[in-house]
Amino acid sequence: MAGAGVDQMAGTIKHGVFVLLEMLLRLCVAPRLRSNLLRLFGAKVGKNVRVYECRFINLENGFKNLHLADDVHVGADCLFDLKGPVRIGRGTTLSPRVTIISHSDPGSSHGSPIVAQYPCEAHGVTIGDFCWIGTSATILSGAIIGSGTVVGAAALVRGDLQANSLYVGVPARRIKSI
Repeated sequence: MAGAGVDQMAGTIKHGVFVLLEMLLRLCVAPRLRSNLLRLFGAKVGKNVRVYECRFINLENGFKNLHLADDVHVGADCLFDLKGPVRIGRGTTLSPRVTIISHSDPGSSHGSPIVAQYPCEAHGVTIGDFCWIGTSATILSGAIIGSGTVVGAAALVRGDLQANSLYVGVPARRIKSI
């Protein structure tokens, strides 16, 4: 029993360190330096990646669930939930204020009875190569966005989006091939 308490305390300290590192990232003013710091903190970050000021939440596992391929651009004020894996393909651009939610949990930490009907899951998010995600779009856990896809501003993405297509709306719906 005492071992479990020590493990819990170690996990709490580790999480606290990751939260402090996240705060340090927000103080960094250079997007390329922020990319290098993410790599140093455990994220997989390719070449020529620019990450402007953004937020990272659910850092129990640190930054290891973040995968940014070469030539990715992350605009200002984006929000990344790193409970599940977040993979962003080569040459993709996230416009400002994009929100990526990699898991859902209706209250397991406080014993909510809703969990029985809506269990926790962390499917993550995958965005293909050369996509453009518009300002204030929200991408929910389990979403897979095919390569060459454009998601319009303020769209809500869930499920799979076909490659080389334009999606807009809430929920996002396919408008045309591109």
